[in-house]
Amino acid sequence: MSMIKTVLMDYDSTLHDMDKAMEVKLDGILEFSGKKLYKMWVYEIHRELIHQNYLEHHDDIMFHCRLLFKHLDKPFDEKIARKICKVFEKAKEEAKFEPVYYPDAIPSLEKLREGGFTICLSTGFDAKEKANTLEKRTGKKFFDYTFSESTLGMLKTEPEYYEQILENLDILPSETVSVGDTPLSDIRPARIVGIHTIWVNRVNEVKPNKQDQIADFEVKDLYEAVDIINSLR
Repeated sequence: MSMIKTVLMDYDSTLHDMDKAMEVKLDGILEFSGKKLYKMWVYEIHRELIHQNYLEHHDDIMFHCRLLFKHLDKPFDEKIARKICKVFEKAKEEAKFEPVYYPDAIPSLEKLREGGFTICLSTGFDAKEKANTLEKRTGKKFFDYTFSESTLGMLKTEPEYYEQILENLDILPSETVSVGDTPLSDIRPARIVGIHTIWVNRVNEVKPNKQDQIADFEVKDLYEAVDIINSLR
């Protein structure tokens, strides 16, 4: 087995505590607690319906809202839907400029940097801005490269996203590992092109029922992920 040299690190819900931010903002909408509504949104709407049946609407929040109302067997309320859309837009901006990091995020990046790994921030949106904010806050340079869908010209759910990274950096998939929380975008497409994969399952989510979405390794936090990466050297 080749040694791991390059780490592709996801951002939202891997480094950045997106869940906490969303739970606060969604609290009380449709008479649900923010925690319950966001969990429903992520697992029952986004991953179960969007990922499996409507991938072309992956980033369409209003379409998600329509599915949410249908899932709840409620008549569609455009006013509430627009409110939800605004919540997500605000959270998207805060992820770039006012993020809340998991306690293990910075220490784990420090360990990877000390280990001499090439660290890339690979995410859907605004990778450069997110990297800049994290590095300004810590006063440390962590990321050697940043990749997002707009810079690569393809969705993170597609193998081509990862193929392009490998080509851009002139690296081998066997020397690369993808670390993230979302099986469909952080695990499946990376596995297809031969990249090692680590699923960060912070909330004890049930394993995907599709074999191609099951990671090589599953961890509960980034500390465990770093230990695995070091063991693959």
